[in-house]
Amino acid sequence: MIWLTWRQHRAAIVTIAVVVAILGVIFIITGQQMADAFQQLGVADCLAHPTHPNCGNIIGAFRDQYGAFIEASAWLSLLPAILGMLVGAPLVARELEHGTHRLVWTQSISAGRWLAIKLAILFAVTLAATGIMTAMMSWWHAATWSQLDGHMPPLMYDFEGIVPLAYSAFALALGIAAGVLIRRVVPAVAVALIGFLAVRLPMEFLLRAHFLPPLTYTQDVLAVLAPTTTQTPLHGAWNLGEGWMDSAGHQLTDSTVFQTCDPQVGGTKIDLFQCIHNHGWLAFTTYQPADRFWPFQGIEAGIVLALAVGLLALAIWWVRRRIA
Repeated sequence: MIWLTWRQHRAAIVTIAVVVAILGVIFIITGQQMADAFQQLGVADCLAHPTHPNCGNIIGAFRDQYGAFIEASAWLSLLPAILGMLVGAPLVARELEHGTHRLVWTQSISAGRWLAIKLAILFAVTLAATGIMTAMMSWWHAATWSQLDGHMPPLMYDFEGIVPLAYSAFALALGIAAGVLIRRVVPAVAVALIGFLAVRLPMEFLLRAHFLPPLTYTQDVLAVLAPTTTQTPLHGAWNLGEGWMDSAGHQLTDSTVFQTCDPQVGGTKIDLFQCIHNHGWLAFTTYQPADRFWPFQGIEAGIVLALAVGLLALAIWWVRRRIA
């Protein structure tokens, strides 16, 4: 049965291995380029000595040169969906669609054992590939972007820790369940993609920021003009939003602040900041601190894995009770 499963799915397994190898080469080349530029441009020195007057330009130059790399990496969050579509959905649906499962079940192989072996092999391969990808992405971030932005912002958070493994397991389970219930490969592929996005997008854009209550950091704008080596709580945090508030904690609109302290009237940026300070207004940032990385990973992975287990349980029950 193991040999048969390998023969049936070797194309998918080999494709996964090739994709991981190609991405690994890309990560090694671009990661080394970014790490070299990080040192040569002086970004590392700026992080160690943030009061240097030219640090803003140095860090800005690095972001301008290599920001496209980190933005392009965001598309890799769709890899679990692709695994669910191309590996999970056809895993059972193809055999049910063509009726080949009946031949296997006549060879002293029960429906439960038939499905268990398939699931074990494909999950092992998929999770191993995801683990390798996660390790490579963590290394790719470590020397540059993680030092600049920490691990909490989505472009880092989504590719580190245990969340990538959870989403891969969920995508595969979703594809398998869709294939078992629909019994047709093409519709199951479509359902796997739509279902993955229906969970993944709300999780990132609606739910994740509220796993724990966000914190608020306030600062007198004149403090911006007095650089300090002391790191604020915002270092490495996930910035959820910024704005202005008065001394009583009431939020102010940008139009209120800038119409009152118009730099075109006062002249310079310092005049603008002095006006804001004189009114007692503070700049505030709503954020999730850097030390919540692992609690957030645990919460999100737990939710996603619970969905994966439920989908697998449904698929196994359906095969054994409704198909076998």
